[in-house]
Amino acid sequence: MRRLLLSVLAGTVLCSTASALYVDTLHEFSGGTTDGGRPQGALTRDGTKLYGMTSQYCAAGWGGVFTMSTDGTGFTILHDFAISATNGRTPIGSLILDGSTLYGMTRNGGSSGLGTVFSIGTDGTGFTILHSFTGGAGDGSQPYGSLTLSGGTLYGMTAQGGDDDAGVIFGVTTAGTGFGVLHEFEGLANGSSPYGNLTLDGSKFYGLTRTGGASNSGVVFSIDTDGTDFALLHEFAGGGSDGSLPNASLILDNGTLYGTTEDGGDGDFGTVFSIDTDGSDFSLLYEFTGGTDDGWSPLGTLALEGSTLYGMTSGGGDVYLGTIFSVGTDGTGYKVEHEFLSGAGDGASPYYGELIPGGSLPLYGMTYGGGASGVGTVFALTPEPASIVFLGLGATGLALYWRKRR
Repeated sequence: MRRLLLSVLAGTVLCSTASALYVDTLHEFSGGTTDGGRPQGALTRDGTKLYGMTSQYCAAGWGGVFTMSTDGTGFTILHDFAISATNGRTPIGSLILDGSTLYGMTRNGGSSGLGTVFSIGTDGTGFTILHSFTGGAGDGSQPYGSLTLSGGTLYGMTAQGGDDDAGVIFGVTTAGTGFGVLHEFEGLANGSSPYGNLTLDGSKFYGLTRTGGASNSGVVFSIDTDGTDFALLHEFAGGGSDGSLPNASLILDNGTLYGTTEDGGDGDFGTVFSIDTDGSDFSLLYEFTGGTDDGWSPLGTLALEGSTLYGMTSGGGDVYLGTIFSVGTDGTGYKVEHEFLSGAGDGASPYYGELIPGGSLPLYGMTYGGGASGVGTVFALTPEPASIVFLGLGATGLALYWRKRR
């Protein structure tokens, strides 16, 4: 809070400026054995509670599950990952919440060291490995994303595994039974190395692969929840009129899918795109330009608030440590909302993250680097309180200026 009082005179006029958006850092990871660091994913919100994962540090050095309040208090490690057949390690992705149980994946660990699907209570009890990936035909390996829950079954993707070691789509029940592969990717034929999670609409999933397709630059696909009717909706080609190398998840709104690509566009700095669920009307909404005035290489999923998309880039901005941006769903009104600066009080380099909406601002997110210890932050993107100016109407013309800041 900052106040500057020059004079208060009788008969004042109240003026209020428009609010901007700013980043309020809620937690700065410190690493070590009692805190996590290097988060590579998004938060999960349940009312005033946030849940997330870090890919490194905690007691055994392989990351952990944590919770905290949306006001930044109550940070608690719920689980420490470790090298063990009954534990995972290096989580990359997000948690999903069903009742009082969280579900997630780790990139490594488990019985074969190739990643796991796990569950854990919101109070940190009951950690259970639901599936340990083994790779090869009939199983996946090394997930780089999050789960989707539908009808008691958890669905997800792995970046490797399957007959061609190009990744799979799988399902497993919340009890850890009935694991099955719904689809095996084949590389140039239909995509490879899927990242992110599956987006569900009725009985249809939509998703992205990082590579594969005709130009080996990734694809947008759809598939029924029973594994049938796999279809390629778009094969990225890169260059000035297309994106390349998507690294996140799709979001769906009124029959239109929105996403980002790490590369592609005029400057090959990445894009924001939209496409209808039937594969028609593919459009580049924005092409990043890089440099100090814009971001580059978005590696995360978009968030939708009204008709505005919010996202993050891993690079660009004044010190090249990434940005938060907004753009209309029609491609207009692009704006850099924040440029990460690193150091105490700010994050840097958001990787594979997402700004989590709650029906209105603020949006909550994480960064891989930055903060006082340089190993990441949790933050809220929130409206900045408006500036309020009281102008004196007396003969002296003196004024009172008041502006609220955190």
